[in-house]
Amino acid sequence: MNAPANAPTLPATATSAEAALAARLDRIAAQLDEVAAETRRARERWEVLDELLHDATPVMRQALASVTDRLDALDRRGYAEFVGAGVGVVDRIVGAFGREDVEALGDNVVLMLQTLREMTQPEVLGLLRQTAAWAHDRPAAGEPPTLLALAGRLRRPEVRAGLDRLLGLLEGVAAAGAAATSTRPTNPAPPQEGPA
Repeated sequence: MNAPANAPTLPATATSAEAALAARLDRIAAQLDEVAAETRRARERWEVLDELLHDATPVMRQALASVTDRLDALDRRGYAEFVGAGVGVVDRIVGAFGREDVEALGDNVVLMLQTLREMTQPEVLGLLRQTAAWAHDRPAAGEPPTLLALAGRLRRPEVRAGLDRLLGLLEGVAAAGAAATSTRPTNPAPPQEGPA
C-alpha cells in the first residue's frame, strides 16, 4: 500500500521496529481513508433514497387511500362474502374431482361452450322459461289420464304442434346418438404390455 500524502516521513536513522510501526500506521491510515470514502458513498446513497422516499410518500399515501376506499366499497357491496363463498365452492370442486376429471373437462370444454352458446339463444331460453313456468304452476300429479283423454287432447292444434316438436327433438337426439356410436370403435384393442 502506498502511504497517504499527509503521512509523516521517518528520519533516516529510524530502527526496524520503528519502520514496521510506521508501515503499520500507514496501512491503518489507508484503511481509515477507505472507510471514510465508503461512509461518504453510503451517506450519498442514503440521501438519494431519502429524497426518493420523501417524493414518493404522498403518491404512495394517495394510492393506498384509493385502494382502501375501493376495497371498502367492494366490501359494502358484498364482494368479500361472495369471494369467500366462491372459494368454498372451488374447494368442494377440488375435493370432488381428480386430475383425470379436469383433463376430460379440458378435452370437452369447446363442445360445452358451443352447447352453452346454442342454449342461450332467445328462442331456447324462452322455451325453457315457459317450461319452467308450466312445471311450477302445474298442480301435483293425480291419476294419470286415460288413453281416451289423451286422444281427446290430440284434437287441439297446440298439442299436436308441441308433440311434433317433441318428436322432432327425439329424432334429432337419436340421429346424434347413432352418429356418435358409429364413430366409436366397436372392439377396441386391449392395451399391450411391453414388447411382443
